[in-house]
Amino acid sequence: MATQESRPESEVLDIRDVLPAVPFDRAEAEILGASLIFKTEGDHTVVSVDPDAGGPAVAVRIATLEGVTGLTLQQLLNNIDIAC
Repeated sequence: MATQESRPESEVLDIRDVLPAVPFDRAEAEILGASLIFKTEGDHTVVSVDPDAGGPAVAVRIATLEGVTGLTLQQLLNNIDIAC
C-alpha cells in the first residue's frame, strides 16, 4: 500500500475511506476502474467514484487534481500514487 513516506517526491491519492467495500488487488484494476472516473476539465483532473460501477447510482466527485491532465488509473497504479 502506498504511503506518503514511501514516495516523498509525489502525493498519494488515498481512496481507502471512499471505497471500503471494493475488494481490490492490483491485478484486478478493471474492478477499481469501473468505480473510479478520471475526467480532464481544463488544466485539472476531476476524480469521481461511482458506488455501483456503472449502475443507476450517480458518481460523486471526490477530488480535483489541480494542474494535472490526462491522468489514468493505470498511471496511478504503475507509479504507486494511489492507496486503495
